[in-house]
Amino acid sequence: MKIVLSSAQLRQLEQLAKDSLPNESCAFLLGGGDSEVMIKEIMPMENADASQVSFTIAPDETLRAYQLAENRNMQVAGIFHSHPSLPSPSGTDAKFMEVNPVVWVIYSTTTSRFGAWIFEDGIKEVEMAIMA
Repeated sequence: MKIVLSSAQLRQLEQLAKDSLPNESCAFLLGGGDSEVMIKEIMPMENADASQVSFTIAPDETLRAYQLAENRNMQVAGIFHSHPSLPSPSGTDAKFMEVNPVVWVIYSTTTSRFGAWIFEDGIKEVEMAIMA
């Protein structure tokens, strides 16, 4: 499995993470695909936790994102958030990944690196492909 984002989308996610400091940032990634998930749109969300070490997206914002995706013939294909550590899932992320089996893209604000993960019989790393 792999997730495909443009270099402009990665810059947008990186900027979202930097603009949200010192808190974690979050966004829904809209698009689609099975073994190759193509991201077409980024929907930045507010971190309802306003926390440096966790994020929550309000239920009404989550519903709005799913409705928008459906109206545009897409799906919520991924969840993005930033970490003040390595770009890998935390223990809390792992719990939520199991009930949200989409690709999770994580950006490290300390190493300036991205990582992508999915829960499929355990947490697995996902290849990230970058389009121009």
